[in-house]
Amino acid sequence: MNTLNTERVSITDAYESLLDIEFVSFDTETTGLSPIAARLVELSGVKFRLGDDRVETFSQLIDPECDIPREASAVHGITQEMVADCPKFSEVVPQFFEWINNDKAVLVAHNAPFDVGFLRVAFAKLKMDIPTHYVIDTLTLTRQLLTEAPNHQLGTLVQFLELDPGGYHRALADSHHVRNILLKITKMNESLKGWKDLCDLYSVLKLDEELDLQPPVPAFVQEFIDMINLAIEQDSAIAFRYNSLGRERSVKPVALIQNRGIFYLTAYCFHFAAERTFRLDRMSKLRHHQ
Repeated sequence: MNTLNTERVSITDAYESLLDIEFVSFDTETTGLSPIAARLVELSGVKFRLGDDRVETFSQLIDPECDIPREASAVHGITQEMVADCPKFSEVVPQFFEWINNDKAVLVAHNAPFDVGFLRVAFAKLKMDIPTHYVIDTLTLTRQLLTEAPNHQLGTLVQFLELDPGGYHRALADSHHVRNILLKITKMNESLKGWKDLCDLYSVLKLDEELDLQPPVPAFVQEFIDMINLAIEQDSAIAFRYNSLGRERSVKPVALIQNRGIFYLTAYCFHFAAERTFRLDRMSKLRHHQ
C-alpha cells in the first residue's frame, strides 16, 4: 500500500486538529477488479466534518461504455439498463472533484488503493492533472486500531461497531458507512487528535503520488514512454510486437497509465477496431507508424 511519511505531509501545520478538516468519504462501483482493464459504473461521496451532523452527498451512475459482467452486477446490483442513459466517466469524475471544491479536503475510503487506482486511471485517460488530495484508508486504520474485530471487511466493521447497517455494495451507501466508521474510530481513540496521529498509523496515501518504492524503470521502457508520449502529442500511430512472438500491432495511443509500478498503454487497436490495453514491458520493436 502507498504509505505516507509524516515529514511529507504539507497540511500538518494547517490541520493541527482533525476538527479543522473537511472530509469526503467516497466509494466506486466498477465492472471488475483491475483499474487498468475495468471501468467505473458509479461514483459517490459524502462531505462531512467531525463533530458536525451535517453532510452533503454526491452520487452518479456512469455508463462504462462496455458490458457489465454478470458477476459484477451480482455484487453491486448495477445493470446495463441502469447505466444506458447515464453520463460517461469523462463527465462524472471532473464533476465529482468540482463538487468537492476544496483543495485541502481529505478523502476517505475503505481499501483506498482500489478506489484511488480507478481515479488515477480516469485522470490519465482524460489527460488531466490528478488532484492533490490526501486519502485516509479506513481498512489500514481499523486493522491497527480494531485488532479484536473478526475481520476488517466493511460489513463486519459496521456490525462490530454497532453502526446503522443500511445497505451495502452501492457507492453512496458504502460512503456513508466509511464516514460512520471514521467518526466512531475517532471517538473511541482519544489519541487521534491531529493529522499527524493518522499519518503515524500509516493509514494515509496521496491521490496524485505513487509512494511505493519501485524498481528503476528499464531503459527500453523509458524509451517507449518517450516515443508514446510523442505519438500522443502528435496524434499519430505506432506499431510494435507484443509478448515476444506476437505479430505486429498497429495502434493509436490514447493514454499512458502507471499502476503499482507497471506502465500500461491504452490505445485504439486497428486490428480489433476497439480500445485495448498493453503492458510496456511486454512490447518490443516499437516504431512510429505511418
